[in-house]
Amino acid sequence: MNREETMNKFSSSIWNVCGVVFLSGSLSGCISSNDHLNMQSVTVSNDSNDRLAVRSITVFGDSFNDVGTFQGATNDLANPGKATVNPGKIWVENIATYFDVSLKPNRSLTMDKDASSGATTEIGTATVLGGNGYAESGARVAMLPSQSGVGNNQLVAPVKQQIANYIAAKGKFTANELVIIDGGTNDTYAQFSALCFGTNDNGLGSGNTTLLIANEQIVAAANAQVDNIKNIVANGAPLVLVGAAADWTNTPFATTYLNAAYQATDCSTPVSAQQITNWTKRFNQILKNGVGQLPGVIYMDMWKPMNDAIANPSKYSLANVNKAACINTKPTSSGVFCTQSTLAASDAAQIWLWSDSFHPTPRGHQIMSDLALSLLEPVAMKAQ
Repeated sequence: MNREETMNKFSSSIWNVCGVVFLSGSLSGCISSNDHLNMQSVTVSNDSNDRLAVRSITVFGDSFNDVGTFQGATNDLANPGKATVNPGKIWVENIATYFDVSLKPNRSLTMDKDASSGATTEIGTATVLGGNGYAESGARVAMLPSQSGVGNNQLVAPVKQQIANYIAAKGKFTANELVIIDGGTNDTYAQFSALCFGTNDNGLGSGNTTLLIANEQIVAAANAQVDNIKNIVANGAPLVLVGAAADWTNTPFATTYLNAAYQATDCSTPVSAQQITNWTKRFNQILKNGVGQLPGVIYMDMWKPMNDAIANPSKYSLANVNKAACINTKPTSSGVFCTQSTLAASDAAQIWLWSDSFHPTPRGHQIMSDLALSLLEPVAMKAQ
């Protein structure tokens, strides 16, 4: 059972800067006591000769990075089918705009009868479009089934397959290519679903996942993501921005499904918010340690500014950080089908944090891209 089904059913050197393992620079005023920064020989170069001139961007990952894989599911040319308030930009699109490069989906997937809780009678299909946005909503790091609430979960490509598809089509990454990748959030969700709802997300049959197995799956997924990034670097990527897995315990979805009352009565095996947090920390620690010595890699805690926005909404001019802005229910409650006309308030895309129960609004994505661009600026620039 995926998130939308659930909601429908129940209505060189590195250092740590601002939660990020960084390449070769320093950002003043943002170092916490938990960052363990080595202050020796820390400088930021503003010399353009030391920065990558970005001429293209390639994106891998899940719904946080998906630039429109499900446009074909919307049957609306004005709705690109991203997991936000459409057609608003997500964070990787903001980065592409900053560097003045294009970012289009690599594939188009249609809605599927199973993934969408029967909102259609059709079986989802996939068509290659050829863009450089390989991320697909619902993707896990390496395993099937994926966790989409829209497209066929045997067709939504895991991150590992996305990278293989790129290499098969294009070979090596180019000398001026910025690669952005995330993953892991759907892996923690898959284990939650396998335990709480008894879904067959580990190939063991419905109801056969134990907490021990779930813990092992998280470790396996984290190691697989490290291997994914090593593969990208080995194939020539000069600069890789790695988004950490999201701790989704502060989402509107979690408010409903991780509360004690729901867990006590509706979960086959209760899964607490603390368990999700522990899985996420474990995944991210393995990821961070695994990519720390890879050349040209930036590790970004992309959820850190979201947590700050929840704690300090006025700092970001946010009016609502608890509820989903999108009120669409047909064909599903997914942000894929959310537009300006399906909002709880006309200005919610900019003053609410969440679009659907799991994904940021365009304003939430801007908060993430602001952090990303502050990290990329010392090492990357617009091509002349």
